[in-house]
Amino acid sequence: MFHDEENQGATILVSFLIGGIVGAGLALLLAPQSGRKTRKQISDMAEEVLDYTSDYAKKLKDKIA
Repeated sequence: MFHDEENQGATILVSFLIGGIVGAGLALLLAPQSGRKTRKQISDMAEEVLDYTSDYAKKLKDKIA
């Protein structure tokens, strides 16, 4: 039963992350600034999200093991 609650929590977290990424991406794409600056912001944000999810996955893997 505890394992199911962990999966549900992870699912909710991933859902919020995806929603945040989509929302931030749309906000950047609709922002009135140069394309170069927008692409740089999107790239930086994607790198941060990748780092965060990678760290989270490692912590989750260590917790499960």
